[in-house]
Parts: sequence; C-alpha cells; structure tokens
Amino acid sequence: MVRSNKCLFSILALVTILACNVAGGQAPTSAPDFVATITAQALLIQPTEIIQPSPAVIVVTATPELATQIPFTDTPIPTATITLTPSPSIPMLTVSADTNCRSGPSKAYDYLGALLIGKSAEVVGKNTSTGYWIIKNPERDGNCWLWGNYATVAGDTSKLQEFPIPATPTPSAPESPKGLTANKICFWDGLSYHLSGSISWNDGANEEGYNVYVGNGLVNVIPANGTISPIPNLLLAPGGSIKMSVESFNSTGKSGKKNITIICP
Repeated sequence: MVRSNKCLFSILALVTILACNVAGGQAPTSAPDFVATITAQALLIQPTEIIQPSPAVIVVTATPELATQIPFTDTPIPTATITLTPSPSIPMLTVSADTNCRSGPSKAYDYLGALLIGKSAEVVGKNTSTGYWIIKNPERDGNCWLWGNYATVAGDTSKLQEFPIPATPTPSAPESPKGLTANKICFWDGLSYHLSGSISWNDGANEEGYNVYVGNGLVNVIPANGTISPIPNLLLAPGGSIKMSVESFNSTGKSGKKNITIICP
C-alpha cells in the first residue's frame, strides 16, 4: 500500500513538471490528453489483485460399510412334556406287606395262597363291607379273598362285581410247618456250651397258631401267621444236642410235629 502511494505521488509530480514546461515553452501542436494519461497511469499503478485459485473441492464419497448380516433365529420356547400314564383297564393290586389270601374275609376261611411284596394280582371283585378284594390267586388257579389293609389298587374299580360273603366253612386240619431251620449261637465257656438263637419256618394253611416244644415239653405258643420262636438258653456238653419241634393247630385239631436237632458246636 505504501509503495502504491509513492508511485501515485511520483506521477503527480511528473504531471506538474510537464505542465510547467508546457506553459514556458512552445505551444504543442496538439493539446496532450492529460485525463487519458492520468487514467492510464492510474491503471498501471493499481495494485495487482492476486487471484487465489479456488480451492479444489474434494468430494469424498464414503464407501458404505457393509454391515455384517447376522442371521437371527427364533429360540424355541421349551415346552413341558407331560407324560400321562393311562390307568390300566384291568385293576391290578399290590401289597406293602406279605398278605394271605383265603376263601373268605377272615382267618376262619381256608388259606389258599399269599400275595408277596413286589408281586401283583388282577382284581376281579370286592366286598365293600369287609374291605376285602377278590383277586386271581397268585399261587394256583381260581380266586381268593385278600384283606385290603396293605393293598393298593391301580385302575378303575367302579365296575367290579360286589361279592357276597361266603358261608363259614368247617375248617380242615392244619398243615404241618415246612422249612424248619435253626439259627443257633454256641458260646464255649471252657466247660460247656451256652446255646441260644432262634428257629423259623414257613407259614402254613388253616392254622390258628403254632406250638413249640423242646423235647416233649411245650415252651412257646406262636399266634397265627407267626414263623419264628427263640431257642431257650441252655447249657450243652461238647457234642450234646437238643431236639425242638413245631406243630400247627386250629379248632379241628393239631398237625403233625416238624422236628429239628440242634448240636453245639
């Protein structure tokens, strides 16, 4: 800007000098065009406008990011599986304790068999007043009456036949005990053996109880369905023995005796 002012002053001074020279010298043949000259000079001394190049417009095209497509699958909602166990069309009976099966609803009736724990039998009838079920005999052909105290029945019992109570039979003679065994304990004290332990047998049919003997002497009476009796504490010499016997009985009489010999040691 200072330089431009200096140039302008120099031009004005030059114009002044030329004007003086024209006034004191010869008249020019033609009048100079001072206005044009000054205008031309002024144009020459105008500061040059620097034209800045327009900044290049850089167009950035964003490459679209390829989105990773994650497949979504519906997680199936777990459904509860309910297994329905249909009730058997034929009622079946099990027991929580071994139970005798007789010809009627009491011990006055003949023993016909027994239903054991873990076994099952088909139910063919019932007697509601006594609480007995009539089942297919698990030991032989035919039916028998089983007390319902230890029984569980699976299936529809609503259509079972209602059985009448049969006439009380005249009891037959009881069977002799079977499977008599001894569980002996022999203790030697230096002079003799101290004998103890128990004897056992299988339950028979039609009994009202059992008599237990040592030798010929009655030592114990076991009620019906009982199958075990203690051995009396006795002293035995080495090699000595005792004989024990068991018989069943009911109102008609007694069975034959079942004998066992016990020796120490």
